[in-house]
Amino acid sequence: MTQHATATPSWADQFHRFEHNGAEISPAWLRDVRKSAFGNFERLGFPTARKGNEPWKYTNVRPIAEAAFTLAEHAPDAGIDLHAYELPCPRVHQLVFVDGHYEPGLSTEPVSEAGLHSDVLGRHGDGPVVGRLADAIEYRVPLVREQLGRLAPAEGNAFTALNTAFLRDGAFVQIPDGTFVPEPIYLLFISTGAQAVVTHPRVLIAAGADSSATVLQSFHSLDGGAYLTNALTEVVTSPGANLRLCTLQIESGDAFHIATTRMEQARDSRVSSVVVDLGGQLVRRETATLLGASGADVNLCGLYYGAGERHVDNQTFVDHAAPGASSNEVYKGILDDSSHGVFSGGVLVRPDSQQTVAHQVNKNLLLSSDAEVDTQPKLEIYADDVTCTHGAAVGQLDADALFYLKSRGIGEDVARNLLVHGFVSEVLDAIEDGAVRQHVEQAVAECLSGSR
Repeated sequence: MTQHATATPSWADQFHRFEHNGAEISPAWLRDVRKSAFGNFERLGFPTARKGNEPWKYTNVRPIAEAAFTLAEHAPDAGIDLHAYELPCPRVHQLVFVDGHYEPGLSTEPVSEAGLHSDVLGRHGDGPVVGRLADAIEYRVPLVREQLGRLAPAEGNAFTALNTAFLRDGAFVQIPDGTFVPEPIYLLFISTGAQAVVTHPRVLIAAGADSSATVLQSFHSLDGGAYLTNALTEVVTSPGANLRLCTLQIESGDAFHIATTRMEQARDSRVSSVVVDLGGQLVRRETATLLGASGADVNLCGLYYGAGERHVDNQTFVDHAAPGASSNEVYKGILDDSSHGVFSGGVLVRPDSQQTVAHQVNKNLLLSSDAEVDTQPKLEIYADDVTCTHGAAVGQLDADALFYLKSRGIGEDVARNLLVHGFVSEVLDAIEDGAVRQHVEQAVAECLSGSR
């Protein structure tokens, strides 16, 4: 049985205050969802690394459990320069949240009430609906009530339960049937770096049949601080949808970043997900997808960088629940100084899921003798007509390659950086949108320029 630590009493005080302040503007169904979620959190408590709790074996969240976090207040947007976060392309659909609060002055024009109304939402060929989750709840968008929390139930995960208990706002993205969105949809979450505060970003994405779009989620910090970001994203695709997801995380070096992504894919849908973790002191990311119909295809790529005493934990799970579906995973870690990386990748091929194709690989580059990594790629197969592979590798920079570059007159620092960039290129090349790829490549280059 999973073992857990006792929940901190201050969370209960904050929840009751949160419910009291928002009770008059929240629909009854959402209040019930939040109360149930907090009840689950109190029952579960924060996870521990004790024996028997395998998913948390290598990650100790005691610093989070013992800290007295408070909900972030609404910070003014004055002084926030978006130039550092801009994409090299038009910003047609951009939502900005500062300390968890929507900032209209930094966002593009929000979707109107008419745009969210149920009698026009999802009409074939219409443009995407990109707006506040709070607006979609207020205007009673049916899809929100149907899908919110369905893929990420609060019963079994303390951080998911906590996010749902404090659900107030977030981003809502729906791509109507047959709609192609040429420019990336940009969801930007900025933390001011206030000490000991917590935000619970929530994102719901629904891609209609035969639709196509790119969504970038980006998490940044204005200043250092030991704050907590507890993010949750739910993604639903309809038949034939083509959805490209990218997540860039550059939080404060003292911050805690917990992220959960749950996806469900329909027939012949395709999801390409790339996550890049460059910041944070303790990072835990869970990514899971259900391939629920034949022809569904998912590509999961990840890059994580550790320096100092940073801890980065990636947990992935692909559930092949139908025949003829395919998955491919490539996760790479760069670990320097005394940092610690964790990768645990699970692939389940259920009975009768014949003609499944599943490939998984995790590679780690240790730049320091004090850096460590624990890697566990796993396959669980209950069908016989499948093509499945998995593997892991841990190593250092190739001494021969380094010597060759230096012998050609290239300095050691430049030579090392060239080899490191070559190592990460496979993940960055998986970002299909050119503007998003350029944006992420620049962030990675700036981060790695200090690695030794």
